[in-house]
Amino acid sequence: MASAAFSTFAVCNVNPTVFKESGLQTRQCTTATFGLSITKKKTQGLGICAILLPSAAGENFRYHESKHRTLLSNSITDQGSLMPSLVGKMNVTTLIQQEQTLQQPSSVEEFVLRHFNAETIEALVYSIKESLACLIHTDGEVSVSAYDTAFVARISSEHDVKKPQFPKSLEWIVANQHPDGSWGDTLKDWIYDRMNQTLACVVALKFWNYCDDCVQKGVEYINLNAHKLESEDMNRMPIGFEVAFTAMLSEAKSLGLRLPYDIPFLHLLQKTRNRKLERVPLELLHSQPTTMLHNLEGIQSLNIDWQGLLKFQADDGSICCSPSSTAVVYMHTRNPKCLSFLIRVLEKFENAVPTVYPLDIFHNLWVVDTLERLGIARYFSEEIDRVLATVYKHWSDEQGICWARVLKDVPDLDDSSMAFRLLRQHGYKVSADAFEAFYKDNAFACFAVGQMVQGVSDMLNLYRASQLTYPGETRLDEALTFSRRFLVDALNSNKGNADKWCLKKDLAGEIEYALKYPEYKNLKRLEIREYLDKYGPDDCWIGKTIYRLRLVNNPEYLALAKADFNMCQMLHQHELRRLLRWISDSGLSDSRSVRERIVMFYVMFSAEVWEPELSAVRISASKCLFIVLALHQLFSHPCSVADLKQFHVAIKRWDASFVSELPENFQACYKLLSNTLQDASMSSLGQDLAEHLTDIWDGLVDAFLTEAEWKDSKTIPTMDEYWNVASSTIALDATAWSSMLISGVASSEEFSTWKKRNCPFFKKASQAIRLAQGLAAYKQCEHMQDHASMFRCFLEENKSSTMQGAVDHFENMRKSVQKELSRYRDPETTLSPMCKKVVISFTKVANFYYDGEYERECNHGLQRLMVCPLE
Repeated sequence: MASAAFSTFAVCNVNPTVFKESGLQTRQCTTATFGLSITKKKTQGLGICAILLPSAAGENFRYHESKHRTLLSNSITDQGSLMPSLVGKMNVTTLIQQEQTLQQPSSVEEFVLRHFNAETIEALVYSIKESLACLIHTDGEVSVSAYDTAFVARISSEHDVKKPQFPKSLEWIVANQHPDGSWGDTLKDWIYDRMNQTLACVVALKFWNYCDDCVQKGVEYINLNAHKLESEDMNRMPIGFEVAFTAMLSEAKSLGLRLPYDIPFLHLLQKTRNRKLERVPLELLHSQPTTMLHNLEGIQSLNIDWQGLLKFQADDGSICCSPSSTAVVYMHTRNPKCLSFLIRVLEKFENAVPTVYPLDIFHNLWVVDTLERLGIARYFSEEIDRVLATVYKHWSDEQGICWARVLKDVPDLDDSSMAFRLLRQHGYKVSADAFEAFYKDNAFACFAVGQMVQGVSDMLNLYRASQLTYPGETRLDEALTFSRRFLVDALNSNKGNADKWCLKKDLAGEIEYALKYPEYKNLKRLEIREYLDKYGPDDCWIGKTIYRLRLVNNPEYLALAKADFNMCQMLHQHELRRLLRWISDSGLSDSRSVRERIVMFYVMFSAEVWEPELSAVRISASKCLFIVLALHQLFSHPCSVADLKQFHVAIKRWDASFVSELPENFQACYKLLSNTLQDASMSSLGQDLAEHLTDIWDGLVDAFLTEAEWKDSKTIPTMDEYWNVASSTIALDATAWSSMLISGVASSEEFSTWKKRNCPFFKKASQAIRLAQGLAAYKQCEHMQDHASMFRCFLEENKSSTMQGAVDHFENMRKSVQKELSRYRDPETTLSPMCKKVVISFTKVANFYYDGEYERECNHGLQRLMVCPLE
């Protein structure tokens, strides 16, 4: 039975022994060691001056979990150190020869100074940190809206109804008209947005008879461009467009403005408006909060109980966080809280207002998501932790979350999906019951009341969230099926970029990647590389108007992400060369095939565990896997069971004399394992790991021997017997636990606790890897080659079952195990978050490999990770 373990994610404390073996000597250093001139203010709390963070004086280098910081790189200029031999099939011999001819840095510091411009990158991190410092103290950094400003400008003075309350807002409108007579986003000329904002401004100026020239230019723009509305997709109208635009046209007509009131599009728009108002009748509007509260400016002609709507007023005085709706309610009620809200917003945005404000929950969630998808979140972990702690305070397990903390009763699916996913991924305990509010008539919609239309981006967020399902969360299972079908249909109908909520550079590409790589086999760095091509610093968002979020779409993020990517790529190349050198010096005469598998493993592994400070985990896990594969060759190739038992005795007693009479390959394998464990027996925490490591590897050899005995005696074990042994021979203990102990991710005490409690997490993870392997063997028609394969064992125990029945059984078991693994994100489990990440990463890499993704991506995606730097 083929046995292999794959992947890893994180590390806390770096073992100097491992780094020494990798070719990078660890020693004490300070900022001055790197030749950098950095002010105390800039470096405070960053720890950005070394790949490994220096700990307290007198200690070895140590990575601190609470400070996910590392050196950044602005550019990679040493093109000679790239590995062109990785192009195509990644020639191992060429890599080893290249390693022998290249001059290697003698220390971490030298490696850093040779390749990276730290000062430039530090400036980027410092600048971004200054911007992010306000995240939990403000209500969102958002651009202003001429449309909403126009409604605020129509408010009459408290003292004289013939004068405007906010004359400076009228001045702002005049000052921000475009040369063609329109109003709207400067960079994005979207006809819905331009027509909506222009009509609102023209009506406001005409209402006060202010700047007739501006009114005339606006009217001319509308008449000249109205026909373009005919060719626009009506499913992509801005929020409330069908309600507000028709109402503003009626007002324009009453003001005597000459506009194209009879074009066919407007008749269709009126029908759309009527349908929407039927979904939210006045009785519903007056009785419970609905999305129509966001568009009150469009229904002023109806018999509204304006005073009655004040029961839905937010604590900050706004109506549904909409300045235009708040302005309209104030016009009809003169409510002082509405006026106070508008004054505050006008002061903040200098006589203009955004289309939605506040929007802190939405804004901050998308900032966190963007930093994570670009691969730079670890530099801002403190900011992210504060954001998620605040979001969690406002999360409701009954209804999810709204886009702003001042709102309590208008949750939406988009924000709820994003919050649910990020909170669950970061270990917060959140309930999937929140999605019940958005489910009706076998469908999911963005709002619980009054809107049953889906957008592409909110369905993508639902799809991403629903992959974190725990056992028994059937509504999330339905959400996964529904959202996946919706996204597939959107791509098939070429509507992947036709979203209701955003105008993005390549939303369809984001969907394609998400569908191709679901969470259980999504390698993070591969996703980062894809997202770097799809991320748009100039992307904009759709509310009632187009708006921008400068802390979500930011060119500095992209610059930092590219620099970080190039830095990690160079380090990974260096590590791989050193690893191959270690393998070449291992003393195993026939290790070529194993070396090739280690290259495959390392490339995938570094795609999931890419950060420079996690070098020790990558190296130790790769070395452990090399030894596992060498052991597997011993026990699977033809040889006498007596020799295998003798080898097992040698391992149990750790006595080389027991292998002195065995064949040379047994002796070489014993020597490599013994020397490696001896070198790694002292952790970076100063703990003696010898007992733990020997127990782990003794258990692996014992399981390999059991399989060999089954094969020799032609025994087909029961399924229980099979899983007990298979969970060991998949070698997750030997690779994951060994690498975590050696690198310092796990402590000796943590291992002892896990062993005593017999934590099922590792068993589930091992099953996940074994199931992926077994099902892959079935697809390659190799599932019956091993005498004690899981298919043979199942069919022997279930004689009435067919092969398809066995396949269905294991497929369902695989899905169930994945859900069980998701549950271990729960903070109440015994293992530390870092250990859980390591183990889950092993399963993700295994799923990626056994599902055939390595072969498909070797010459494209993975090659771009290891070979091609970003410009």
